[in-house]
Amino acid sequence: MSDFKNKIWVLSDFIKFVQAKKDRSTNYNPEYYYDVYGSDDDEELSPDIIIYVGDPIEVDDDGEEIYPDEVIEMDYWLKYSCDNFQDVIDLATEQNANVSILQLIECLNYYNENDTFLDIK
Repeated sequence: MSDFKNKIWVLSDFIKFVQAKKDRSTNYNPEYYYDVYGSDDDEELSPDIIIYVGDPIEVDDDGEEIYPDEVIEMDYWLKYSCDNFQDVIDLATEQNANVSILQLIECLNYYNENDTFLDIK
């Protein structure tokens, strides 16, 4: 069972966790799927912002999104799905094994604004 979900994280710490691939199981396990939530005030990510890593948003039969109760209580909003968050971190790390947290955040912000990946040298 995943023990990193349904918790508050400092973004830089969670990025390191994802970069080390500790947020994944070796086989298909839905317990490891998550969404990254944050304050609507945080338009751009920064290393010290507080995020909530929780269960993914569900969609009801009418197509309405159902946010986890904790996210609603915190007044947080979806920032990233686990797939997109992992893909951005993984690609940047593959391109440069010594990529910094600031560069990874730049990549996340770029992806959020452009829906495409930023190349890291």
